[in-house]
Amino acid sequence: MASYFSALNPVKGFPEYHGPYDVGTVDVEIPTSDLPSPSTAPERAQPTIAFRMFYPCIKPAKDEADRPVRWIPSPQKIHLASIMKYVGISERMAGLGSLLLRQLYWIKLPAHRNAKLLIPPTTNGRWPVTFFSHGLAGSRNAYSQLCGDLASNGTIVIAMDHRDGSSPMQYVRATATTEEHTVLPVSIPHAPVNDEVYEARDQQLRIRIWEMSMAYEALIKIDAGLNVENLDMNTSRNRKERMEVLWRFHDMMDIHRPGKVSWSGHSFGAATVVQLLKSVHYYKDRTESDGKPLFTPNVEAAITQQVAPESPAMFLDLWGLPLKSPQQKFLWDRPLPSYAVEGPDGANVLSILSGSFHNWKDNLTINKAVVARPSETRRPPAAPASHRERGTLLPAVVRLRAHSPADSGYGSAGSSERSVTPQRNQHSRTPSTQVGPERTAERTPGPHMFFIAQTQHFNQSDYGVLFPYITQKTTKAEEPERCLDLNRRAMVQVMREAGLIGGDDDTEILDRTSGLRKWNPVTSDGDEQERLRSRAGATGSKGNEELATDGMNMDQMIEGQAQKQ
Repeated sequence: MASYFSALNPVKGFPEYHGPYDVGTVDVEIPTSDLPSPSTAPERAQPTIAFRMFYPCIKPAKDEADRPVRWIPSPQKIHLASIMKYVGISERMAGLGSLLLRQLYWIKLPAHRNAKLLIPPTTNGRWPVTFFSHGLAGSRNAYSQLCGDLASNGTIVIAMDHRDGSSPMQYVRATATTEEHTVLPVSIPHAPVNDEVYEARDQQLRIRIWEMSMAYEALIKIDAGLNVENLDMNTSRNRKERMEVLWRFHDMMDIHRPGKVSWSGHSFGAATVVQLLKSVHYYKDRTESDGKPLFTPNVEAAITQQVAPESPAMFLDLWGLPLKSPQQKFLWDRPLPSYAVEGPDGANVLSILSGSFHNWKDNLTINKAVVARPSETRRPPAAPASHRERGTLLPAVVRLRAHSPADSGYGSAGSSERSVTPQRNQHSRTPSTQVGPERTAERTPGPHMFFIAQTQHFNQSDYGVLFPYITQKTTKAEEPERCLDLNRRAMVQVMREAGLIGGDDDTEILDRTSGLRKWNPVTSDGDEQERLRSRAGATGSKGNEELATDGMNMDQMIEGQAQKQ
């Protein structure tokens, strides 16, 4: 009988993560005044940055406190009320769904709050780091299943909270000089698309890219063991004392070697990653005649040392409209850094589309144009690892970050360095053979582009696995867990082939002829690059209206996808 009622429950819990490691989380909110700013702060930037860290951990023993990680963040009532308002549920109607809402309060992640960090099994003793940028109507919590699953495979994931007005609500804690407050959604019309709409999206991107660059600055300080004030006390209802855990990440993150941090995002978050990588990689080439930039880093900004052709770039349902801003033609005309001379030539580029976004032809064309290999005449030179005059030292703030471990972690293809297979850690769930020696196999040629059949835009977030009954009945989306698992497998393999993550190769996931169920390759031929760019650059009322669809606003997505299919 219990199983019968469980099957009828419209809200499910999260499945267990698939990787060999248990997962811990810590929530971080840092005053921006405590960090070196990578650029001039954009208009409407908030006084703090916030993100959640997912990381491989030591599972708490039975006699240790194991604190739950709730899906609805604290303060729960404020966040839940904001989500209801965002999707158009009135206070009166909300009372009718009280049973559903009470269940949302108790949803928890298969992770352990503030658990001890697992000692990295890499030869350099550091965990790789992956940034994740959320889409419209999202937050750091909206992709908990995917981010936690990536962490269970051996990477520290930085799930951003963007305070650009793209979330239902963002709660900003008080600092020494500012009061606590909330950031509410910014209303930007989806159609018609005009210069004002593009500028509004540009403004959001300026905040987003600055926040991610600030978060990277925060990791530099944390890894260096410097004091960082975490405004989030990481408490629970029963335990009110502050938990200080950031010190555990001292000298534990592989964030100093250029190109070794992975960058990923969903929808507007994927567009954010594209513009971040290009803005940093090409910032020295931009002139005043190239329009108003999204991000101009200071010469000492840490992120200028990190973004490189080797940087893995992973896009989930990339939303193309923000990339077509007239002010950002400079970025649109340039390929991803991966295609720089002597770069990985797209082997570290991954684009995964839901079935609905694959059927959205105008947006598909933009996706192809973004990831496609450029002609040889358009390949950019590789950017230098550091920006300084020969024979001079970097500024002091940069010298702190200049250390680059001599060894290579798991080792990348073609590396001459040797990696030693570590002994099995007693807290790992798999044998030490999962942490293989240095890679010797060739990378799978890229770019890697696939779509997952019978899926919708929200299937790459938590909503599909938490509300499978509702989403299946209203949008015909199928097998939400399989969708996320295919995303996870492909992302892990791209990072594995880049030498960042250990484990046995999952070669079939990037094999375009593997025939995996629902996993379909998409052609992105470099020979048709100019044709794609020409078509993607075409304007028209119909195309602009289609480009305007994005986000996880359930009622908008249901209506929009129903019309398309």
